Amino acid sequence: MLTKKEEPKVDLQTTFYVVGIVFMGLMLILFVVLVVAVLVIRAKVNAIHHHVEEKLGSVIGIIEDGVKLVGKVKDVANKKRN
Repeated sequence: MLTKKEEPKVDLQTTFYVVGIVFMGLMLILFVVLVVAVLVIRAKVNAIHHHVEEKLGSVIGIIEDGVKLVGKVKDVANKKRN
């Protein structure tokens, strides 16, 4: 038991251990935050990718309809020539 005059000894080794533990804890928290940020960014990029694919699909459908229409117009123009 400590008396009033005695103070607990905190030597240099204990200080380094405490600093090391605190530093490792902070780095672990920072690593977890980094992983979560990467996952969130990945999810957003995937959402944008799917949205672009949907829009591209509708644009391709419109182009295909235009190509069909042009083909019909060519057929009609060829029939009128003959």
